[in-house]
Amino acid sequence: MVCGELSTGWPKDGGIFVWIKEAFGKRIAWIVVVCFLFSCVLFFPLMLQFGFTALGYMIGGGLAENKAFIGIGSAVIFWLLTLMNIRGMEWTKIINSISAWCGVFIPSAILILLAVVWLCTGHQMQTDYTTAKNWIPDLGHWDTIVFLSSMMFAFAGLEVAPMIAGRTRNPQRDFPRAMAVSAAVIVGIYMVGTWALNTLLPAGKTDIVAGVMQAMHAAADTLHMPWLIPVMAICMFFGALGQINSWLVGPIYMLQEASREDNLLGDRIGKLHPVWKTPAFALTVQAIIVTVLCFSTFISPSVAAAYWMLTALTTITYFIPYLVMFPAFWRLRKTQPDTPRSFKIPGKVLPAILPALGFLSIAFAVALLFIPPSQIDMGGYFQYAGKIIGGAVLAVVVAEYIYHRAQKRNARLSMAGGK
Repeated sequence: MVCGELSTGWPKDGGIFVWIKEAFGKRIAWIVVVCFLFSCVLFFPLMLQFGFTALGYMIGGGLAENKAFIGIGSAVIFWLLTLMNIRGMEWTKIINSISAWCGVFIPSAILILLAVVWLCTGHQMQTDYTTAKNWIPDLGHWDTIVFLSSMMFAFAGLEVAPMIAGRTRNPQRDFPRAMAVSAAVIVGIYMVGTWALNTLLPAGKTDIVAGVMQAMHAAADTLHMPWLIPVMAICMFFGALGQINSWLVGPIYMLQEASREDNLLGDRIGKLHPVWKTPAFALTVQAIIVTVLCFSTFISPSVAAAYWMLTALTTITYFIPYLVMFPAFWRLRKTQPDTPRSFKIPGKVLPAILPALGFLSIAFAVALLFIPPSQIDMGGYFQYAGKIIGGAVLAVVVAEYIYHRAQKRNARLSMAGGK
């Protein structure tokens, strides 16, 4: 609802960048955009590890835990996707369409149907849901509820829907209803999916990376359906590729758009390929960074540890912009109260409470990231926390460096032009 009001008050392209720029200026808005770009770059090896773990389960031979297979394979596939996007191939859109079915709908349907067949054929539910306490996560141990932060990150993207709030017939009435229905549907899907997974596999034995494939393997062996494993693995692999491909170029264009006014990135980063008219140089730099991140599996205690570290880094850099967005809402309410908004959070209490709840929820999720999960060996605590802090600080430092360097360059050009 906060995003709904902001998007109808400042409906320009750019979303959160525009809102924070209006509230706190270009410098803070630029830092926010760079943090978002960092989260996208970290998201790519995260999804690649997920996809290759599924392939590893299909092939067997311990490849699902093989650091070289996952690290090198992830890097090779990302370079192939990068080259495809540099060439601007139209058929990359087909990959995105197919991946939506392969990566989401088909695996979800298979998992739920398997759980139903499992129970209908007389097999015992692997996770005990007969008592009420087993329906509620164990909140008594911090190293267990740390996964709440990754669950909150799973809802990332829901804030995009409010961008079109101003295009509805009656935003003040329809938008809150739409958000309530969306929230109920999303929570319902997650609950049904979790139920299906835990029907086939005990909750305590579910791996953070390969949990779905573990459940499929258990069901396929018990129900004598070995052909399901390669089907599911291929679906999940192409689903991961589709998610990566759909985000590969977008963040770069967003970064270029945010830097256009003051030419923050200079001419080289924004230079287009002479033939295919795509940001080839920026895509190549991005691929080099992602390659380094893909090889993080080699220096991590395990594949699961590398996966969780990438999850934590992606989450914290993605959430930083939202820690700024909620104060921006309050500031714009105070400094620009007369700006027309086709949707406004009603009353006097809700406009104060909702942003506060949003800010506190995000801050709590960020704090949880600093608690290493008990199920995964993350090495020493200070090393673990240092990586998370270092990733967030690096994003801010890079943004500050680019901004101040551009300001100095623009000042020199301005002085040279005035002579």
